[in-house]
Amino acid sequence: MNFAAITSMNEAYYKHVGKSMLGSFKKNWSHLFPMHVYNEDNFLIKVKTIESMGWDLGDHYKLFQQRHTNRKILQFSKKAFSIIKAMEKIDCDRLIWIDADTIIKKEIPLQLLELMSPDDVLSSHFSVWHEVDGKKYHSCETGFFILNKKHPGFNKFYSMYKTIYENDITHDLRRFYDGEVYGKTVEHMKSTYKVLNLNTGKFKTPIPRSVLAPYIDHLKAGAKDDFTNEKIEKLYNLESEE
Repeated sequence: MNFAAITSMNEAYYKHVGKSMLGSFKKNWSHLFPMHVYNEDNFLIKVKTIESMGWDLGDHYKLFQQRHTNRKILQFSKKAFSIIKAMEKIDCDRLIWIDADTIIKKEIPLQLLELMSPDDVLSSHFSVWHEVDGKKYHSCETGFFILNKKHPGFNKFYSMYKTIYENDITHDLRRFYDGEVYGKTVEHMKSTYKVLNLNTGKFKTPIPRSVLAPYIDHLKAGAKDDFTNEKIEKLYNLESEE
């Protein structure tokens, strides 16, 4: 089984915590599979073994940025269009998204990743449910997910996710963020294809309570503001890449 990891960030984020995230991947997982980084404005990534993908996310990304004004929607669309581009361009069996504020703590057994993403599963993810005015909305904690590019349903998954963004299909969405769009796509696909929810306890913050907890730390908003690359490198015993 052939894995490939992806993430995205701008230069400011790289200088804040992104460089140490990539350094932690280099130390612990780079010998298992490659990391591809969609780097906004094509800034220079100085972490060896990491593949820079640039920022050519296509005309639909540019049009999306032009027609939306909400800062959060614009911010999360950068992640979404990076995912779309990776679904189109990166050749692999399993595509793993890892947020740029995630620290890889130690090597993960490939067998565990294979168990998390068997051949008959289209998406392995952390489902989260939200209730607003009596209506339940399915979202996904997309700090980490695995998408099976060899699955018979992959092209339909890709097409729906992409179409939602290209045509602003926001009905039945709590918010127009990437996790909500991924959750909506999963909900639609699971009536036909097998998907795997890794959030067995129905937690709102599932990753620290999951099988991934020994291997990754996902820094959340607020907490990560107190970190810098230098602090993370010291805390996790990482080499500085400068």
